[in-house]
Amino acid sequence: MRKWTKGEKRLSLVLGVALLVMGTFYLVSYLLDIESDLSLKIRGLEANANTDQVWLREKQFWLDRKRWIDQKQPRVAAGAVPQSELLQSLTTSAQNHKLTIQEQSFADAKSTANYQAVAVRLKLTGTLEDVVRWLVEVQQPEKFQAVTNFSLKSQEKPPAVDLELEVARWYSPHA
Repeated sequence: MRKWTKGEKRLSLVLGVALLVMGTFYLVSYLLDIESDLSLKIRGLEANANTDQVWLREKQFWLDRKRWIDQKQPRVAAGAVPQSELLQSLTTSAQNHKLTIQEQSFADAKSTANYQAVAVRLKLTGTLEDVVRWLVEVQQPEKFQAVTNFSLKSQEKPPAVDLELEVARWYSPHA
């Protein structure tokens, strides 16, 4: 093997330095990407820790609410048909508020690990004041029911209105 000339040595040194600079550039870039990913993960963990601290501070508040729900949420009695009970309750209440029932039907029931939901659809007519009073009565927290779909239209002779709505009631999943 022959000896390298001065020019070849210089070129190989320049090539070596260039490769070293490029390798260093890629290594630094790789390390900065890792640092950026780790910083992002740290910020995410800090945000989770802050959220967890809020939940821990509010623990008693949510435990009290759970206890209230466990005590107050209605249960489906053996042999009872909850949709029929809800429909009967709503029609009686609507009639007591001087509302006229045009149509009534059942909506789909839903069952999860935390609740059983039943719903009914109603079309009613009456005065706006009677409708508002009835809606306030229907949506009391202790009844575990709420209006889930709502359409209100004024009739030709105000304050009479046509009301189409769906009311759902949530029962405890445990009898």
